[in-house]
Amino acid sequence: MQDYGIWTIITPVVTIILAICTRQVILSLLIGILVGFTVIHDHNILLGIRGTLEGIIDVFKSSGNAKTIIFMLMIGGIMRLVVVTGGVRALVRLLTNKTQIIKGRKGVQLLAMIITSLIFIESSINQLVSGASTKALAKKYGVPPEKMSYIIQTACVSVCSSAMINGWGAAMMGVIGVQISQGLITGEPFDILAHSMVYNIMAWFSLASILFYIFSNVSWGPMRKAEMRAQAINYSADAITATEESEEPEEDDKDIINHPNCHTSLNFFIPILSTILMVPVALYITGDGEFSKGSGSTSVYWGVMFGTAVSFIWFLLRRVMNVDTFFKELYIGYASMIKISSVMILAFLMGHVSSDLNTGAYIAQVTSGVIAPGFSVGFIFLISAVMSLATGTSWGTFAIMIPIGVQLGISVGMPPEYMIGAAIAGSIFGDMTSPISSDAIVASMATDCDHIEHIRTQMPYAVLTASFALAVYLWLGFTY
Repeated sequence: MQDYGIWTIITPVVTIILAICTRQVILSLLIGILVGFTVIHDHNILLGIRGTLEGIIDVFKSSGNAKTIIFMLMIGGIMRLVVVTGGVRALVRLLTNKTQIIKGRKGVQLLAMIITSLIFIESSINQLVSGASTKALAKKYGVPPEKMSYIIQTACVSVCSSAMINGWGAAMMGVIGVQISQGLITGEPFDILAHSMVYNIMAWFSLASILFYIFSNVSWGPMRKAEMRAQAINYSADAITATEESEEPEEDDKDIINHPNCHTSLNFFIPILSTILMVPVALYITGDGEFSKGSGSTSVYWGVMFGTAVSFIWFLLRRVMNVDTFFKELYIGYASMIKISSVMILAFLMGHVSSDLNTGAYIAQVTSGVIAPGFSVGFIFLISAVMSLATGTSWGTFAIMIPIGVQLGISVGMPPEYMIGAAIAGSIFGDMTSPISSDAIVASMATDCDHIEHIRTQMPYAVLTASFALAVYLWLGFTY
């Protein structure tokens, strides 16, 4: 593999800096990808342009990429259906006016966290469902989309990286299994990973921080400005009361079909639950009886196809829609996802360019062999965090860093569980902070939040949490 030296990290650095400065994620990704292809082609800008244009098409050569992009488009269709058939409106009224489960800002934020945490099989599904379930409530109570994006994505990544009985866990066990087969460690992959999860400190601290921010009402940095802006618009307690007492339809209600059967939360639950429940079934089938990374994109693809089919039957049988209306609304939903799907395509291509440049391995290589035993656990966490921030992928990062962590742990006498946990924890940091993270993109979309604003407001919270996690890893390293 060709050694590009320091140029290997130029692409992610350019992309991240441009995204933060310009707040134009598509432009930033395109320029970053162009820089990457230019480096790959011996700094020839013309070949770099050609590589970028062809690379966009090549994204679809991967069936996994294609299925994920189709899923992104089709989930927009389902979300549109549950809105126009009154499903979301009925759910909001069920949680507020009828059952009084959600009575304010804390309630809606806690609901988002709980929904996200319960659906731990697949990260895209749980964020989208949580966003759809709480978006209207968040608007009602003046919780900014930036705060909801933070809660949903942070809870998602933390839970999915710790649940083990999903694609994340299967991928981690596969990496650990290789280390066992090479004779570096002994035991069963499941047992080793289970013990390592105790040391996924970033996940546990992140979940604790969400609860702290929800119940304390504390906010700071860019997030505080977002909260003040949201509440200043017209979401004061008096405005909420006035809205509830008014018989005039809310702005979002204007799209709802005028039909007697558009007043039930079943119009939300039937399409959404049919999509969700199909995912673990498809994971089992496509993974030959196991939850596996390879079947992840297929499972969500199956899920959204099944959910669309069930929605078609449900709404036609209830005469809420006819065939023409169903597909008209479905296509409107698809169209709303064009921007986010474009970002996802470029994010996939960025991952490919980073792989060709060998970015992750270069970062690990230049930092290896320069660390004292006491710093080893914190070192693995820190390098994993930097790598995941640069590449935007937690899976790619822990696939590289778990083996490095295990080998470093053996050389300095640290338990492999410490090193594996630190590698996983560092990997999810980038998932929470990188503008090119697919989970960050989905979280922005699920909450109707500007993507760069989501990154700007979430990053300080993630950095603070990571600082506490690093302190724990240093303590573990020096007290072992």
